[in-house]
Amino acid sequence: MPKLLCKIIIALLLIINISSCSVVGEYWYERIDEYIAEQFLEYASFSESQEILITKSAKDFKNWNLASQLPKYKEFILQFKLLDATTDISHIEELYQNGILLSNESRDFFIPYFIELCESLTNDQIKEIEMHLSYLTEEKKNSLKKEKKNYKEDLEQSFMRLFRLLGVKLNTKQKNIVHHYTDDMTDSRLELIKKREIWDQKLVEIINSKNNMLLEQDLIRHINSIGSEDENTRVAINQITAELIASLDQKQRRRFRNRLDRFTRTIDGILDSDE
Repeated sequence: MPKLLCKIIIALLLIINISSCSVVGEYWYERIDEYIAEQFLEYASFSESQEILITKSAKDFKNWNLASQLPKYKEFILQFKLLDATTDISHIEELYQNGILLSNESRDFFIPYFIELCESLTNDQIKEIEMHLSYLTEEKKNSLKKEKKNYKEDLEQSFMRLFRLLGVKLNTKQKNIVHHYTDDMTDSRLELIKKREIWDQKLVEIINSKNNMLLEQDLIRHINSIGSEDENTRVAINQITAELIASLDQKQRRRFRNRLDRFTRTIDGILDSDE
């Protein structure tokens, strides 16, 4: 479920980020429930009634997200737009925590549907889910093995891609900021994959227990047990982000704010189309 929620949240962000105009954003958002349902349906061969529940959960999420969350996403972007040359890590940490809250709200929305689905799963379906989770884990491990860039290079490329998405091409001085902080960062990617693998195995164990009296509370407790990335890594990433934003020159900052304005116009277009 957490991997699925990550995909859903990423899809929502992509809808906002890739849209060059509100019309494009409206087109993609109109189909977000289909995307969500397709992601759920990958996990097993579900019955007709289970597919109806999955489709309903996706549509309900879309309606809830439109009414409740998109205005929050817009406010989040506007807060990001206010960042200037005085930006420090405390500003980025505050935005990070706000982002976590938005993510958790989406996660929590799906929990009742997920519990209802789990209560109806057959032994064969649980095995399918277990196999699919294992497949996803192996994909991540194989992808990491094939990665030609080391962790430091991967992080640096990630920052450059992120800021390009925000309309900013980092200059040499800004690349050196990233380079400075990534020097001492520990590669924890494989460790995180292994932790998620253990989490997945425990999830299957809970679902397979068939203890419906405790299923709901066990699932909620387990879902809420998911941690974020390593704290030291998060602090370093937030520090880099703060220094990069503070270092933007006039031209970069204008492009940065114009890109964020484009994102908010896309959200406005989606909201207006629903009226």
